[in-house]
Amino acid sequence: MKNTLKPIIRNFIRKPAINLINLFGLAISLVFVIILSVYCYNELTTDMHHADGDRIYLIGKPGAGMNTPAILKPHIDMEVPGVEASIRVAGTWQAPVFQTENGEPITSDLIFSDPDFFSFFNYKTVEGDCAAALNNPMSVVITKPLADKLFGHNSALGETIKYNNEKLLTVSAVIEKPTGNSFLNFSALTSIETRKILQPSEGEFKEWGWSNFQTYLLLGENADPTQVAKTIFSVFPKEFQKWVEEIHLIKLKDVYFSNLQTFGAHHVRMGDKTKALILLFVAVLILIIALVNFINISSSQWMERIKQTGVLKVIGATRIIIFRKVLSETFLVFITAVILALVIMAGITPIIQNYTGIQFSTKLISSPKLLSILFTATLVFSLILSLIPGFSISSSKAVNNLKRSVDQNSKKTYLRNGLITLQYVISIVLIAFTTLIYKQVEFGSNNLVFNQENTIAVKLTPQLDKNIIKDEFEKIPEVQNVSMSQFYPGKQLSSWGTMLKLNGQEHEVHFTTFSADAEFFSIMNLEIVQGRLYSDDSQNDKNKVIVNETFLKEFNIENPVGGTFEMNNNFDFEIVGVMKDFHFKSVENAIGPLAIINQGYASYGLATIQAGDFKSLYSTLKKINQVASQISPAFPVEVSFLDSAVKNMYESEVRFRRTFSLFSISAVIICAMGILAMSIFASQRRIKEIGIRKVNGAKVSEILSMLNKDFVKWVLIAFVIATPVAYYAMNRWLENFAYKTNLSWWIFALAGILALGIALLTVSWQSWRAATRNPVEALRYE
Repeated sequence: MKNTLKPIIRNFIRKPAINLINLFGLAISLVFVIILSVYCYNELTTDMHHADGDRIYLIGKPGAGMNTPAILKPHIDMEVPGVEASIRVAGTWQAPVFQTENGEPITSDLIFSDPDFFSFFNYKTVEGDCAAALNNPMSVVITKPLADKLFGHNSALGETIKYNNEKLLTVSAVIEKPTGNSFLNFSALTSIETRKILQPSEGEFKEWGWSNFQTYLLLGENADPTQVAKTIFSVFPKEFQKWVEEIHLIKLKDVYFSNLQTFGAHHVRMGDKTKALILLFVAVLILIIALVNFINISSSQWMERIKQTGVLKVIGATRIIIFRKVLSETFLVFITAVILALVIMAGITPIIQNYTGIQFSTKLISSPKLLSILFTATLVFSLILSLIPGFSISSSKAVNNLKRSVDQNSKKTYLRNGLITLQYVISIVLIAFTTLIYKQVEFGSNNLVFNQENTIAVKLTPQLDKNIIKDEFEKIPEVQNVSMSQFYPGKQLSSWGTMLKLNGQEHEVHFTTFSADAEFFSIMNLEIVQGRLYSDDSQNDKNKVIVNETFLKEFNIENPVGGTFEMNNNFDFEIVGVMKDFHFKSVENAIGPLAIINQGYASYGLATIQAGDFKSLYSTLKKINQVASQISPAFPVEVSFLDSAVKNMYESEVRFRRTFSLFSISAVIICAMGILAMSIFASQRRIKEIGIRKVNGAKVSEILSMLNKDFVKWVLIAFVIATPVAYYAMNRWLENFAYKTNLSWWIFALAGILALGIALLTVSWQSWRAATRNPVEALRYE
């Protein structure tokens, strides 16, 4: 071991710069590879940690809705064979506020479910008995993070917390957050019986038209999901089967990537498998770059190693001994890089998570499973990467080794050139894709066709009465208009299906809907293109409706004005006008039929203010916040600019953009380190040629051109290869958006120019050193 370490340390001291590039380049590459791999593993294994996960199904249709009526569960339990158990889960339209007797109010997510919830989903119990935790009404199960916020380090079991400053709930159990990823996201859980007390609704548990729950099934060992789905469909009354059309069962592990429409179910998180796979592919590309760098940097040091090998051969070293020396050196560099990567990750992972928004349990990084994979990968890569240099060094003649020369056949040259070209291809593709992601996100946030500027949004609380808060806001001099509505960018809206009566005919219609007053259209700058706008001052305009242009196109209606439809068992809803289409969802989704109703309901207050500088804008924001906080002392007040909410609507895309750009830029930098290593190798290989040329009068510019022209050639070849690859990949990604930016030519040109610029900046530094070197130093051994 001593004889192995001494030459390695001696070589490291002789060439500290290039060895540090080798070690830290490999370590940083492994940091990004491990973080991306762990995140993608966390995403792709979502909800695979539940014991009976293979037999648990959700009633829903991928790409469509997942809500079912509460009355469905008892019918399934009695009439559907093959179902061992079923539970319902529902959330709240807005996150409630919890508070201890003398504590601060805390806004947190709450869900309702049947007592068998913990028979379906596995959570580690901290306090209490989860099996019986939901048996009694007004009892609640909370997570450990929420318990710490409410009670500190004291026991929460048996304590009471106030719900929305009204009802008291008793803590019956405390659970840990799951270590594995889950599409269910909540901090508190209570029973369905408690929901009947906290949110009483006469028809919710009796009528088939109320679909506010998600229904989960635990199937028997030999049950056929397709047959079970057909039987469940037959349970629905005949008049509702035309709306349901068919029943689909989604396996629990597939729910997260099913792109379900959540309709206000804030406790349900949807993932994007395409994005996870893209980031996993980026991890593979970074790993390829890291391995190519290692090969190139090792190759650049062959001249030193060959002379040492010649001495070893003269004193009797066999090919096996020499190969073992190369293998041990490679393994030590790799294992040191892995250890260094794990140390760096301990400090950098929280920063990366905070910047990118990607979340995963940090326990996965130090898990025995990951450590064993890293050790095995180190052995495998060390063996593979030792084959080429080990074979070349050990098979060369001792005389040539001592002369510091070795045959450089064309195959080896093609291999090195091919590896450099591959790095450029990866760099150009990553730069182009990063540019496109930025372009698409900007396109989405700037093409919503409604006003975002100088508009402040206030989330209403039980104490913020919409009429009082509107009057108070209008007293603020800087406020121009105030509107009350249920709309807020990025928030889920209600969806309805009903029959539209128009000119003696009936039309089956499905649409998204929310309530808003007439001032909403002025603030959002929405244009009425047909009919009229309803009025807030006229009692006759109560329950009047404005639909969008897509509503007409979708249901083949020319003039909907005068049409009425049924909601909540009445025909009071009359269409009085048509508005121009606007994006009430992300541009990832096509604009669908929309109906805005003058019902008087509101979840948010919107206020436009006079334009001014940042100081005056934030001064007005502060005034609005103070007014709202005074009216609502028991509930936290949320105030924000509307354009910030629009950016949040693209949170998933922004998070993906940040993640992809961060790791892509890192990959390009690591790639540049490899190009630097290759330029060092090229300079060393041609050092005598450079000396001879300088003795014969060659200028520095001529030598620079000679050394750099090959790298420019490789960039041009890489650009030709990368352009169609990048175009195909980016075009496939854009297919996920209903409205997308143009795939402009300048994206590819910019990527190529940046790659060329990075290459020239990297190479020129080393080329300049070689070109300005004293030729005597290069020729002194001749």
